[in-house]
Amino acid sequence: MRPVVAVTGRAYAPVMGVHDYQCSVCGPPTTYECGEQAGQECEEEGMGDDHAVLDLFFFAAGDAPTTARDFEQARGRARRTETRPFGYDWGDWEFVPSLNYRDVLMGAGDATGIWRIEPSVDGASDGSSASLEIPPDERVWVVNYCSRCHPVFVQGAPPDGEPCLEHLRAVAGNLGLDFQRVRGSADKPAFIEAVRAKVALRRPVP
Repeated sequence: MRPVVAVTGRAYAPVMGVHDYQCSVCGPPTTYECGEQAGQECEEEGMGDDHAVLDLFFFAAGDAPTTARDFEQARGRARRTETRPFGYDWGDWEFVPSLNYRDVLMGAGDATGIWRIEPSVDGASDGSSASLEIPPDERVWVVNYCSRCHPVFVQGAPPDGEPCLEHLRAVAGNLGLDFQRVRGSADKPAFIEAVRAKVALRRPVP
């Protein structure tokens, strides 16, 4: 089962799984026990993230990109954009805002963390409708960010402590960036700037 937000009104569609999803920057959100400062290997600590930030791009149907590959060039044609945080309230056992727990596939573009909302099949998933309404003449594309990547690579905030080399390696692998020259602390700031430049190509156009 995956937590998602679904479309209300004219069509119902899955938007994302918050606990089990692809971040558009690092891929599957993963935490590491970093051993760099102690001269030890970094070890994978856990996977998943119960918080995420979504950039939503609303296109006129005729202006929407058709593939994730086309998205970066087409994003400036969006009628409007929204950035929304999503997360799971473990106290109330529900997703905020208006997320439901259901078993869905998140679309053909899910492997990249950039994908188009597709209408779901009635009766194919459980849970009630949620909070995003899409007019019939619009198409919506989504860019997922995990709670670790969004502040550093999207908002440009200083990292909370030195980023783990293995986390940056995962980012490089997911974005197709060169990581051979990143070997220690001195190399990380330049790499982070390269990631920010790549991420900027997927952000809403002012």
